[in-house]
Formats: sequence, C-alpha cells, structure tokens
Amino acid sequence: MHDSHTIFRKTADDERQITVQLLNKGATIAGITLCGFGANPRSDVVLSYSSPAEFDSDPYYLGATVGPVANRLKDGCFDLPNGKHALEINEPARSNVLHGGINGLHQQTFQASPTRADNSVVFSLALTHLAHGFPGDRLITVRYELLEDLSLQFDFAASTDRTTVMNLANHAYFNLGGPLYEHELKLNAGRYTPVSDRLIPTGEIARLKGSTLDYSGWRALGDAAIDHNFVLPDDGKLRRAASLRLRATQLQLDVLTTQPALQVYTGNGLNAPFAPRSGLCLEAQGFPDAPNQPNFPSIILEPGTTYRQRTIYQFKEIAAE
Repeated sequence: MHDSHTIFRKTADDERQITVQLLNKGATIAGITLCGFGANPRSDVVLSYSSPAEFDSDPYYLGATVGPVANRLKDGCFDLPNGKHALEINEPARSNVLHGGINGLHQQTFQASPTRADNSVVFSLALTHLAHGFPGDRLITVRYELLEDLSLQFDFAASTDRTTVMNLANHAYFNLGGPLYEHELKLNAGRYTPVSDRLIPTGEIARLKGSTLDYSGWRALGDAAIDHNFVLPDDGKLRRAASLRLRATQLQLDVLTTQPALQVYTGNGLNAPFAPRSGLCLEAQGFPDAPNQPNFPSIILEPGTTYRQRTIYQFKEIAAE
C-alpha cells in the first residue's frame, strides 16, 4: 500500500482550482487536475495510472523524482577525487545508467511531512554512503507547493557528507487534452547537446537556429521524435524554459526553472497501458552525463554546500480562436 497525499488550491472566487496527487514512492506527481481552466470544466493534464499500486511496475518514470543523477551516465561510470564509481547498468541496449539506475529515486519511499496548509507537502529521503553505487551519506528533500496563481512549484534540496554527484529532475508526462501532434511547443533555448546513437552527448554544444530542433517560436509537435537536452540561458535565475499549448482545449503550460538545461522527450517509448507519444516530458535538469563531459557544467556536490533547484509548472488559459 502506498501513502498518497492531495494538495489543492483555488481562487478567491472559486472559479478555478488545481488539485495535485502525490505519492511517497519516488516523491511522485501522480496527477494534476485543473478545474475552470480552458475549454473543458475539468482537465487531467499528466499521464497517470488508475491506482497508486500500479506505479510499482511502472517502467516509464511517470511523474517521479529521478536521480541521484537524472538522464544518462555513459557505461554507468564516473570519476571523483575519492575514486572511480561504477553503477549497475539499467539500459543494457545502450550500456548506460538511466535516471539513477535500477534502484534510483523513483524506486525509493520518501517520508512525507504535510504542512499545516492544504497546499504543500515536503518529502525527504536519507541515503547512505555507496547506496546503489553513489558516494556520500545524503539527505534529499522535495517540497511541493501550490502558489497563489495556482502554479505547482517544487524545490529540490540535497546535502552530503562527502564529494558526490547530484542532478534531480521531475519526469511528468504532460498532455493538455488531445493528440500530442496537435500540441505546440516553444523553448527558451538557443543551443542543445547532440548525442550519439547511445543517446550520450558527444560533448558538443550546438546552435539550434535553423535546425529541425529549433523551437524558438511556437511550432506544432507533429510527428517529431524528440529526446534531446536543450541548454537554457546561463544565469541560474528562475526563468521560462518551455511553453506548451493546445488550442483545442485552450490550455497552456509554462515551465520555469533555475536548472541549466531541459530534456524534452516526446514519449515515443511509451507502451501499454499508454500509447506511444501520448505525453510530453519537460525535464528541467543538469546536463546529461556531466561527470564524463569536461566542458559541461559540473553536477558535483561537496560537503558543506547544498544543492538547490526550483521548477514551476504554471498553467493558464489561452483565448479561443
């Protein structure tokens, strides 16, 4: 049995409300429901299962907090001053570790500390040195809070007693109420990190302008297959990373983050009980395979410092055409 938590917030006039379902397992977003937004009276805007127990066998990281290192690590290895670390491969076809490995954060049960208000929950997880291959006694917290404008804000924090690596992300799949090919995307990115056939970055940071991945203006997703990391403006401030909209339902999602990058994934690998391309991931994160890429921003976390990143999922209504 899984502990679940519901947070909600509504406008003062009761015209709009947002409800978010959260699970201790993986500090997971199991559902986001909007009422009073867009063309429909009620909209469920993330992929989910019909019961919390089904998340046990979920192979898609649905809504989970992923880490300690989100995205991929080539050959499951990385070097730190305290030695070389090798993890158990969980993407054997490409010889990578994906999203923290077999026992990544998506498989861990966090402790929940509901706040006095109905609009926030804090999840925490203590990890021991070399648990699942990563060094350091670490404490990770994820705080979810619904803001006055009915946005969902989540704050990641982590500390360690020895040098380690840390790169946390949320893995929700968004669908604003129709076919993915009808959704339109806009990204606040001028560069991206090309990858090999193993989906590992080549080390290049390439320009997007004029390429097939240039979403600097609104573009319909169509049949595009995207699983790429986009480089965000390098200021470390909270800024817009991406916007997603669906004209048919008059809904728009803006993703704001302090993270340096955004992985966009069109869900081509989804399968039963879902369909391929039934949801879009917008994973605010550090650069993939950063420990093995000397020209990428570091994801090393040292004792005495705290990893902190904030992301906001902001929902709004767009005008009918």
